[in-house]
Amino acid sequence: MSTSNLWIIAVTGLLLFLYTFFINNPNFVAPDIVKVLGVIILIFGSIVIVNVLVLLIVDVWFARSSKKKPSALLRLVIALALYLVCGVIIALILGHDIASIFATSALISAVVGFALQSTLGNFFSGVALRIDQPFQLGDWVTIQEQEGVVVAITWRATTIVTNDGSLVHIPNGLMSEELLTTIPLTGKVQRSVKFLAPYTIPPQQVIDTVTHAILHQPVPNINLDQPVVVKMKEWEMGDEGFVSSYQVCYCPIHYSNAEEDTDREILHRVWYALNRQGFNPGYTLPSPTESYLNLIRAVDLFQDFSIEALSILVDRIDSLLFDRGEILNRHNLPDSALFIVARGSITVQQQVIGNGENLTVVVFSRKMKSQPPPPLNPKTLERLGYQLAQYIGPSAFQLTQSAAETETNLYWLYQQLAAEIQDSDDRQEFIDSGPSAPTEVLQSGDFWGEMSLLLGLPLPDVQMIAEVETEILVITYSAIAELLQQQSTLLELLIQRIARYQDDYLTGTLQMSPNDSLDLDTIANQMRQYWSENNH
Repeated sequence: MSTSNLWIIAVTGLLLFLYTFFINNPNFVAPDIVKVLGVIILIFGSIVIVNVLVLLIVDVWFARSSKKKPSALLRLVIALALYLVCGVIIALILGHDIASIFATSALISAVVGFALQSTLGNFFSGVALRIDQPFQLGDWVTIQEQEGVVVAITWRATTIVTNDGSLVHIPNGLMSEELLTTIPLTGKVQRSVKFLAPYTIPPQQVIDTVTHAILHQPVPNINLDQPVVVKMKEWEMGDEGFVSSYQVCYCPIHYSNAEEDTDREILHRVWYALNRQGFNPGYTLPSPTESYLNLIRAVDLFQDFSIEALSILVDRIDSLLFDRGEILNRHNLPDSALFIVARGSITVQQQVIGNGENLTVVVFSRKMKSQPPPPLNPKTLERLGYQLAQYIGPSAFQLTQSAAETETNLYWLYQQLAAEIQDSDDRQEFIDSGPSAPTEVLQSGDFWGEMSLLLGLPLPDVQMIAEVETEILVITYSAIAELLQQQSTLLELLIQRIARYQDDYLTGTLQMSPNDSLDLDTIANQMRQYWSENNH
């Protein structure tokens, strides 16, 4: 019970005490004052009784029987009806003629009802909607080509917000009369997203590829408690012949975000997954031979290779496209391959060991990157400035901008700015709100996977995320195998270079712990055996 109701009960009790005292001691005040006090007690008592009955009827009986949340409009209607009953009882107690009152009020009600027919119709429709509750606040509804999220239900109209942010006020009478589609907030209503693939590709391959792409890194708005199904629907006639039509069926958590955001993000994910498998004939990635040649030549292992040798690799190179935000790991990268960033950028999370002065960072590679790291996003700096301002005030914005001129790693920027916070608990809270570890940025010309390509070792298990649409060049085992078949002397050169490269750049990194480091003889024996076994 609210505080205001408790005050009303207290005041009613006090008035009742005074009324009893004055009745028993009539000489203290005039009789008219006692009568007025009695009327006031009846009014306050009615308020108390109505509030108690509304609580019992609406919040207890209705909520438990219907298992729905009662609305403020329903409480108002019940309260008005109870106040009307209390008013009649008070009039009877005071000795008024109820019949004449009803006759007069009936005439007035008829006139007012005729004048406000539409308004009253909407009012009672609103009451019926709140009792039956075919939809609730937050549900997605569709009525007469209008669809959106229910944000308000008043005595006159229901308000929805459409995808473009417009507010649409629909009269309650229309909501009661028209066909209404409701999608509740349960996250169990299924949507489907259509996409096309070449009919020559076995359907199961397409289904497996798309299912893996969606479940490997789920779109945030997909309800994973419900099944995500990819299925073939039919054949269609496209511009270049028959194509197969498929559907991705999923249940969005927030249906209001599904059409504008989730569906499009799923189509993005499907396109890149099919493209990496070569299942999308509608788009062929251009093959700039000269730029690919320069990228391969810049790799330490292939420096001083002849143009003929490099051309063999270029002719057999694969290209993979990754969408912004996609994770790169063993699930969507081929084994026994070397990867070169052709365009775009990838962030690689480093590992932090210890804390405070004993903090040690394990890097992904000690090799200098081909390009300087990009500056931090202005929106990121603005958000960081607001966070810091909560602890040190407005000077945080200037400090953030100044520090970002020399520090482009967000993790270390948090550490640097944390020194401006005096309180140790606040300082730690600020640090915890930032990244958990520093990152490296791989850009055009950077590469990884050397030991995987030449020795067949597994790729490092690290977190790699494409910051923008990123193209990766893949030099596979088969490309190197063909090169060595034509120029077998290159194997000894690769042995020398991978041994030196391991010592200079890989040992003690996330790609190779110090205990896994190999000496030259071991590398030579393993590489000769690996390539000998796989070439027979």
